[in-house]
Amino acid sequence: METTPQAFKDAVKLTALFQAVLEQMDTLKGTTLYRQKIKQQIKALESSIEKTISGPIKNLDDINSDLFTHIQNNIEMILDMDLEELSQLKVVVQEAREN
Repeated sequence: METTPQAFKDAVKLTALFQAVLEQMDTLKGTTLYRQKIKQQIKALESSIEKTISGPIKNLDDINSDLFTHIQNNIEMILDMDLEELSQLKVVVQEAREN
C-alpha cells in the first residue's frame, strides 16, 4: 500500500505529538497521575510509527535538515505554555494563517 503525502504528514504530526506526551508525562513523575506502564506503551507505539515512516523521514531530512529541529522547538514552546496561553494558541495560529 502506497503512503500518500497527507498520510506521511499526519504520521509525522502523530510522532511529534507522542514525543510531547512523553515529555509531559515526565513532569508527572512522583504523582499519583504518573504510570510507567502507560509511558512505556506510548513509547512503544511511537517507536513503531517511527519505524514505519523512517525512510520517508530520512529523505525529508536530507532535503530540509532544519525541519525536525523546528518541529522540536515548537513542541518545547507548547510544553512551556501555561493553560491560558495554550487556550489562546488556536486563535493566534488562525490569525497568522489569515495574514
